[in-house]
Amino acid sequence: MSDHRGLGFDPVPGDARAVAAASERCRAQVEIPAPPAGWEGAAAEAFAARLAEMRGELETAQRTMGAAADTLDDWAGTVLANQRRADELDRRARELRHAIEDADNDVVLASFRGGPEHVAASARLDGLRRELDGVLAAAGDLEADHRSAARRAAERLRLLLTGGVEAAGRVPSREEMFGGVVRALTDFSALGSALAGTLLAAPRTSSTPAGGAAAFAAELGER
Repeated sequence: MSDHRGLGFDPVPGDARAVAAASERCRAQVEIPAPPAGWEGAAAEAFAARLAEMRGELETAQRTMGAAADTLDDWAGTVLANQRRADELDRRARELRHAIEDADNDVVLASFRGGPEHVAASARLDGLRRELDGVLAAAGDLEADHRSAARRAAERLRLLLTGGVEAAGRVPSREEMFGGVVRALTDFSALGSALAGTLLAAPRTSSTPAGGAAAFAAELGER
């Protein structure tokens, strides 16, 4: 990965592999066990009914998390595309900085001769500096676009995860439901930072996970 010495800053922080890992975590499948063979009676019937209810909750949770995984996959693609653009801008900035150094030396040498040669050398130096300013401005625009895209992705995830879980009437704590996903995005991910702000900093519920949502949250935490 480029150290962005040409630009002087990293306009596209992020780790697409970490985002992909978070997506995979969201796609984790949890199986609901069947009642023990040969178990009969009222307790067995109640247990089977509860398993059926949990299966429905789990399917809802997995559909929600599958949609979240799709959002993460989209974000991973955005990170890769933006980083390719950042690398292109950084390469051009390095080329221009080297060219400016040479052009600056040419101006110094031409100053001893004066006349049209000095005017041409100065004009070339000014043109290179303007082009570098344009590259740096483009990198600044890319940084702003990247962070805006991160916030939009984080908001989509927030709506998916909070809406999907709360709509089912099963509300795990936000740390239990989202913590593993956020941690999987690494400290270098703009989306990880946005998620931490929009999800984990939100008011937490004192209730504990129940049913399918509990099983799914537990599975996420173990992977």
